[in-house]
Amino acid sequence: MIAFLKRQSAFFNPSHSTSRPLSSHSLLSSHKSTSYLMLAIAYGVLLFTLTDELMAWVIVLGMCALVVRVLVFLRSSQLPHPRTINLLAVLSLFALTWFGFSIGLLNSMINLLAVAFALKLILLDSKRDFHLLFCTSLFLIGCGFISALSMVAWVGYLGVLIFLLLALAYYHGPVTPFSSSAKFVATLVVQSIPIAALLFLVMPQLPPLWQMPTSKSQQTGLSDTVTPGDIASLAKSSDLAFTATFQSNDDIPLPQQRYWRALVMEDFNGKTWSISDRRKQAERQLSLLQKTPPLTQLLTADTASTTAYEMIVEPTKQNWLFSLALSEPDNAKNTIFVNTQFDYTLRSSTPLMSKKSFYFTYVPSATVENAAGDFERQLNSLLPATTNEKTQAWALALKQQHTTPTELANAIMSYFRQQGFTYTLEPNAMPVDTIDTFLFEEKAGFCAHYASAMTFALRAAGVPARMVTGYQGGEQLDDNVLQVRQYDAHAWVEALIDNKWQRYDPTSMVAPSRLSFGLEQALADFGEKRTSGLLGDLSEGALFMTLQNWMRQMDYQWSKWILGFDANKQKDLLEDLLGQITTRKMTAVFLSSLSIVGVILLVYFFPIKRRPNLPKHQRIYRNALALVEKHTGVNRHHLSPQQYLEQVGSYLTHDTKASLHSMTALFNESVYSAESDNLDKSRLTSMMKQHFDTVKKSLRQQNA
Repeated sequence: MIAFLKRQSAFFNPSHSTSRPLSSHSLLSSHKSTSYLMLAIAYGVLLFTLTDELMAWVIVLGMCALVVRVLVFLRSSQLPHPRTINLLAVLSLFALTWFGFSIGLLNSMINLLAVAFALKLILLDSKRDFHLLFCTSLFLIGCGFISALSMVAWVGYLGVLIFLLLALAYYHGPVTPFSSSAKFVATLVVQSIPIAALLFLVMPQLPPLWQMPTSKSQQTGLSDTVTPGDIASLAKSSDLAFTATFQSNDDIPLPQQRYWRALVMEDFNGKTWSISDRRKQAERQLSLLQKTPPLTQLLTADTASTTAYEMIVEPTKQNWLFSLALSEPDNAKNTIFVNTQFDYTLRSSTPLMSKKSFYFTYVPSATVENAAGDFERQLNSLLPATTNEKTQAWALALKQQHTTPTELANAIMSYFRQQGFTYTLEPNAMPVDTIDTFLFEEKAGFCAHYASAMTFALRAAGVPARMVTGYQGGEQLDDNVLQVRQYDAHAWVEALIDNKWQRYDPTSMVAPSRLSFGLEQALADFGEKRTSGLLGDLSEGALFMTLQNWMRQMDYQWSKWILGFDANKQKDLLEDLLGQITTRKMTAVFLSSLSIVGVILLVYFFPIKRRPNLPKHQRIYRNALALVEKHTGVNRHHLSPQQYLEQVGSYLTHDTKASLHSMTALFNESVYSAESDNLDKSRLTSMMKQHFDTVKKSLRQQNA
């Protein structure tokens, strides 16, 4: 690649042949410092795009290396002694070894690349080192794409790549001005676009060859443990959780029905809800016994009213998935297999390390059955022995007044509506007996407070219950597209009544607008905002909303058509173009694609004779001689301008010969005179043009 750039730099810059003879080595030296600085700047930009993966001391080391290169470029500093850098290398190696186990294998490798780049950058002073750091930069760009696949990230990394190519071209163009190097790189980038697009469409979309290692400390969105207040913190984030695309606007559920079920919390220690270890063990045992989860029977049980939809899920670094309650995964289309659990939740076969598309079929009439009998009933009846005693006594009193579980659940829901509860993102701290304090003293909280309190009260009254977390709502981005963000995170209750898990949402009793109009409207009803300060005020402006919607549309299209272009979509595209896919057709498509790429490369890089890049006044003079050749029919060949004019003088009028002699004198002066560098080029061009017009006019009159 580097050798190719060397050849192409000379090919695209014919000024090499007309320049005064200079030492290539000396001219390259004059460009080295600028190229080194450009490489250092690109490295600094990459550092700030990898802040989630890099440790703080690695970023500091990298910025120190950047400062060193800037000082060297300004001629105000010398390179450090190699012994100092060797000592830093040894210390860095010990630090990476020490912290590597806590940050994971992948992040350890990224940190190692960043450290090696920084140390080599400090001592950069040879062509070999420059090429090595250029290649390392490409690996760092690839590492950035692992965790950032948005359109903004793609544009940013493409900009860094073009900047690096410009540094490389400038380094290998000792007599090439910066503008010519920029034009050369721009030409290469434009030429690569059709080849990249063709290969993207026809090359096989293979799955990853290995599973990316994960770090336990890294996750996005919902967690498998919930303490009242956790979801309130998550609600302050505007990050995208997933995008759901339906076939038409009529298929989108009403806002009150948009419950995206994710996790079931069945274990409570008096403060925190979590996924029960007994549930995890039971799921493993049922899987080993090859029992069929109830979700897989949804379509066969009810096919009257179903809705197919696609979800583009943002990376969570976890296995759990969300779906419209209740939905069955369409694993015939999913590139990652989705397992269904007996608690009606979903798990992907691999952690979601990047954006992924999943396909589901929504069955709105389906119900959550008690799939594990007495096990689920007993598991969801457990309570800590000595905690929230006021709530336990209150629940038992309600049980005496209401004979059926449904009446009891409705009584608890009515309590939230009638007792002046408020909906807030910032409730007061409730460190001791959280549920007692919430129900009878504070009476202010977020969705997790209400769901936790109702679940606990139902269990205290003898009704099996559990808390479910997920998302509720979604903003309509297009006629058939919903976007769900982290601030749509929600918690609700499922109570086991008549051997079915019935959904209750106590938040709807306090803030009914939460289901119909979303979180921000519900908070506004209580005089709160999801975001505060200057950013919160700006986000409400019309211009900001327009720009935000435009960016969301761009990101959605990018995710759907670029990141979501998997093997299934590639197959659908080829079937639309070719009909039924056969081995013969696929072989023909593949060979044709390679042939087209070969032809494109041949057109791009076939050696074509190019005209020298002459000054404008010289081009005008050559055009004048070309007119004379056409008029007289006498070719110039190897004759000098003066000799040629003497040969064709008999064919020309007096005015034509006078103008040509003047142009020849100006040409000789601009090329061969000792003062040629000091001539006024614009005045020279103007005079040449005047004489050219005279020659052109006189020749036209003579032909007439």
